[in-house]
Amino acid sequence: MGWNTTKSEERIKRFIANAPTVETGVTLAKSARLSVFAKAAADTKRFPTGQATLIQGAHLYGVLLDFDELVLQDKRETEASHARVLQFLDLHYRVWDALVEEDDAIRVDYHGPRVHVVVSDPEGNAAEQIRQAMSLAEKLEAAAKRVAAIHGFPARVRFGIDQGPCLAMTTGRSHEQDILFLGSPANHAAKLAAGDRLHGIFLTESAQQKLKISPASDSAAQLRAIVASASQQYRFAKFDAAVGRIEMDRAPLTSFQFRRVSPPLSGVKFSDLTPANSIRMGMGSIFADIDGYTRYVDAAILGGEAAIRNAVRDIHVLREELNSVAKEDFGGKRVRFIGDCIQCVLTEGSRLTDDGPKTVKESVYCASGMQSSFLLAQKMLKSIDKLGLAIGVEYGPVPLTRIGNRGLESVRCAASLAVTNSERLQQAIQGSGISLGPNALAQGDDAIRKYFQRPTKLPNYSDAATYFGTVSSPAVQIMRQDVTARPHAKF
Repeated sequence: MGWNTTKSEERIKRFIANAPTVETGVTLAKSARLSVFAKAAADTKRFPTGQATLIQGAHLYGVLLDFDELVLQDKRETEASHARVLQFLDLHYRVWDALVEEDDAIRVDYHGPRVHVVVSDPEGNAAEQIRQAMSLAEKLEAAAKRVAAIHGFPARVRFGIDQGPCLAMTTGRSHEQDILFLGSPANHAAKLAAGDRLHGIFLTESAQQKLKISPASDSAAQLRAIVASASQQYRFAKFDAAVGRIEMDRAPLTSFQFRRVSPPLSGVKFSDLTPANSIRMGMGSIFADIDGYTRYVDAAILGGEAAIRNAVRDIHVLREELNSVAKEDFGGKRVRFIGDCIQCVLTEGSRLTDDGPKTVKESVYCASGMQSSFLLAQKMLKSIDKLGLAIGVEYGPVPLTRIGNRGLESVRCAASLAVTNSERLQQAIQGSGISLGPNALAQGDDAIRKYFQRPTKLPNYSDAATYFGTVSSPAVQIMRQDVTARPHAKF
C-alpha cells in the first residue's frame, strides 16, 4: 500500500465527474424545507443520494460532559471501561433517537458524546426555530436524566445553538452514508457546545440577536425565561411519550463483547458489527479537517447558484479523496464524515497483537498521503487555493461497533480517549498542520518524536518517506520504485 500521484489524479477526476447535483435556482430565497429531504434522518437512505440543497434552520449540538471520566477505569482504558462507556452512549442514543418519531426536528448524527439536531420549522422564522431548539434542548436533557438515573449514569449535557443557512448533502455514495451540513450555523453551534465544561443551554451571539437579547442585559436570565416560555409552546409530546416507554421498560443495559480482527481495517463492514460483535484493538485515530471551508461555504451561499455548485463539488471531491487515501492507500477505515472533517482509524500488527510503533508510522504516512492528495486537488480544482488541511493523530485502544436503535437507525461508533484526543488535537491547530498526541509520540520512533514534538507543518508523502522512512520501509521502497509516488512528479 502507499500513495501515488497517478492513482490519486484518476480518483479526483472521477470524483469531479460524479459530484452531487444542486437544484436549479437554489438561493436563500428558495431554500427547501428540511422535512422534504431528511425527515427521520437517522435513516440516511431517506436523504436523496447525490443531491445538495440549501437549508435554513436552527442547529442544536449537545455534548455529554461525563464521557471522559466514564471511559477510564482506575485511570486506564480497559475492556470493562469501554463496555461501560458504550453502554452510556447506547442508552443516551436510544433515548434521544425518540426524536425520529417527531415532526418538528430531526437527529442528524451522533459522534461519540455529541448529538446534532436541526430544527427547520416554522419555515422562514429564525427566532421561533431557535426557541423551538431551546425547548428541545431542555427536553433532551430532562429525558437523559430520567433514563440515566435508572442505571446510575450521569447526564450532564452542554448545548450550543445557532441559526442560519447551511448546505445539506449526503456522502453521495452507496456505502456507509453521512448527512453533512456545511456552513457557519452548524460549525458555530458545535464549537459552542464543545467549548466549555459548564452544562446548560448556550446561544451564539448571532442567535441571541435574532431573539433580540440585549448584550447589556442579564442575558442568562433572559435565556431562562425564553426556555420556560418555549417549553410551554413546544412540548414534543411524541418524544415525551417515547421516553416514557423507555423509562417504564427498564430494560437491562446492552452487553458489549469485543474481538480482534486481522489488519487492515478497510475490510471491516459496520453493517456486520453489533454490541455482541464489536471490535477492540490498538488503533491510530485520525481527524482530518479542511481549514477555511466554513468561510468558503458561507461565501458560496451568498454568491449564488454557480458558487454553491462549486462548493458542493469541492467538498465532494476532497472528502471522497481523503476517504480513498485512508481506505485504499493505507488500509484504514472511515468512521464518519463530520461536516468538512473525516474521522478514520487504522491499525498494524496481527489478529493477536498490536504493533503501536508501526501503526503510528502508518498513521503519519496516511496523513502525509492526505496532504499530497489535497495539494493535487487544489491544482486540479483551481478554486480552493486558500484552504488548508489540519490533522490530529493519536494512538490507543479503540472499540468499533454500532449502538443506539437497532437496524438502519443504528449509529457507527468509535469511542475512546484516542478518538476524542485526536479530534481535540486537530481543533487546536491554527490553520494547516499536523499534531500527534502523547501516546502516539510515545509509540513513535526517534524521528517521529523529534519532528512532531509540537504541532508542525503537515509533510507531503515524499517528505514523510524522507523524514521517517528507513531503507527497507515500504514507503521508501515505493518512492524508489514508482516515480508517481512523488507528489512533485507531475507538478
